[in-house]
Amino acid sequence: MVKQKFKNLTLLFSIAFLMCFSIFSVNITAQVPKTSGSAPMENIVVDGVINEAEWADRDWKVKFHLDIDDVFNPPDKDGYNYMYLGEDVSNFYVGLDLASDQTGDPTDEWVGVWLNVNNRSIDSHADWISLLNNGTESLLHDIENDKVFPFFRNQSGLYGGYDINNDGEYNAFYGTTQGNYTLFDWDPVPYFNITSELNAGNNLTRLDFSVDIKEWFSSFPEIYAAAVNEIKFELKSRSDTTLTDNKLVFWYNNGTMNSNDPLQTRTINTGASFLVESFEYGPANLSSEYIMKFSILGDNNAPFTTQFEYLEFTIRYNHTNTHGGALMSAYSSISNYNIEWSFGTSANNASDHRMIEISIPKSELEHYNASEEIGIIVGGYGTMSFPNEVFWVFGEFNGSIRPNRDQYYKYYNMFGCIAPPLPPQNPVIPGYYIPIVIALVTVSTISLIRKRKYKLK
Repeated sequence: MVKQKFKNLTLLFSIAFLMCFSIFSVNITAQVPKTSGSAPMENIVVDGVINEAEWADRDWKVKFHLDIDDVFNPPDKDGYNYMYLGEDVSNFYVGLDLASDQTGDPTDEWVGVWLNVNNRSIDSHADWISLLNNGTESLLHDIENDKVFPFFRNQSGLYGGYDINNDGEYNAFYGTTQGNYTLFDWDPVPYFNITSELNAGNNLTRLDFSVDIKEWFSSFPEIYAAAVNEIKFELKSRSDTTLTDNKLVFWYNNGTMNSNDPLQTRTINTGASFLVESFEYGPANLSSEYIMKFSILGDNNAPFTTQFEYLEFTIRYNHTNTHGGALMSAYSSISNYNIEWSFGTSANNASDHRMIEISIPKSELEHYNASEEIGIIVGGYGTMSFPNEVFWVFGEFNGSIRPNRDQYYKYYNMFGCIAPPLPPQNPVIPGYYIPIVIALVTVSTISLIRKRKYKLK
């Protein structure tokens, strides 16, 4: 009997030991990132120094040749340069060992990375813009000033020919209108007309306008609208009789108006002959949504009709930063990243040269799919550039930096690196699961061994 009890105790102890070991094994393996074909980056230090040991777990080391302007920019040299790509559970890494760039002066220097992270089909500039933060990404960094590369230059231009966008942007508060919004656009006949209505003994017209200036920009409307620093509009109108009063009133940016505020009110043509008049609308009057509001108010003792031959707008805003035509849009969809650079030697080149390391959180890469090929273009400018150009670029198209076609990207399969599932909270293993526990011990122990797949670089 005692012997039997001892056997039972021994069995229970063995089962308890196996259960504890199994749970311990599951917890350990849960801390090891699950990989598919390649190991995650480990011990990477983003300090701008390309260290082969730190990049040992890279997915790719790409060697590419640059024919750069070495005649006018010594000591820069034609030669091979290197791009490193890697990832861990949380970040995507890009390393640039620019062996050709042997000048350490950062004046005017910048670097850019463009990504197609979900095999998006991109056939035009409009496609690229529409897919930003939705499968395509851009990162441009001003190295000289250590900030995101500016979208605009410090130079503005005056641009004309903007009109009311649709019939929903005006409303007759007093009076009856004939025509639609297209008649405000330089059409000699027919004219846009408004006929007065009698109100409290006065014959009145009032047209309220609410023009969305974002509609004037086909790309990055919020950015362009925010950069508008001057608005002028030109008005050509007349009435069928001389009016007692006719005025243009600018609304405040809070959506209210006061026709008695002389700073917001302009007297306009009260006569029966067409007159061209121009006015400046202060951008400070724009609403937070970049809506331009104004009203045209007519008043007369007798009924009248006012005709508008046209109402057109001219705006001034900063020029985009195309960097001498190298860039279509200097837009960074990624603003949360870590970048460092250095000037020194590496395993690839014993001469001092420019090196750059970038870490991008995967949370910034919407729809990132490492199991698919990742498209990438890298480029920039420093003292190093192509002959007679203001940029260098590595992609399928090197005539300029153009992320607007999917075939312009270089594609690399990252093979995947995903986060492990969280361990169960307080798992309960009933007695009848003991055979499964034994199997778990075997599986969990084997899974402690990480698999690596090395690729020839």
